[in-house]
Amino acid sequence: MTDALDNAPLLELEVSEWLNHEGLTPEDLRDKVVLIEVFQMLCPGCVNHSIPQAVKIHRKVDDSQLQVIGLHSVFEHHEVMTPQALKVFLDEFGVKFPVAVDKPRDGQRIPSTMKKYRLEGTPSTILVDRKGRIRQVQFGQMDDFVLGLLIGSLLSEQD
Repeated sequence: MTDALDNAPLLELEVSEWLNHEGLTPEDLRDKVVLIEVFQMLCPGCVNHSIPQAVKIHRKVDDSQLQVIGLHSVFEHHEVMTPQALKVFLDEFGVKFPVAVDKPRDGQRIPSTMKKYRLEGTPSTILVDRKGRIRQVQFGQMDDFVLGLLIGSLLSEQD
């Protein structure tokens, strides 16, 4: 985890478009554990591991307790990873949870939210507790068991 983000409040996602949702607000996330799965649709680790993992979690945990959010952060192959292609990808992979398209920065390779969070690449996982504090930022694939333990711990935390 990036030390500067340890227990920091969830930073606003800078989004150019939402898919599968009209757009989440801080009020929508109040008192929920939040799992943000940062991905690119041409990332092998995302396609083979993190997206299927997020889909499984979304299917198994009640939305009133855990909000799964996808964040499509394109930092390469910009010309082919368009929102239109992303819509097809989400349908093909059965992604029903809200997906935000990370806002591009003019003339820059790295999109806005990815830069703000200082993410190293995709896949990346961000976990936020019920109080809206960032508790985990992980680059790379996270083991199902480990992620399950982290989410379970956050879901069971008392104020």
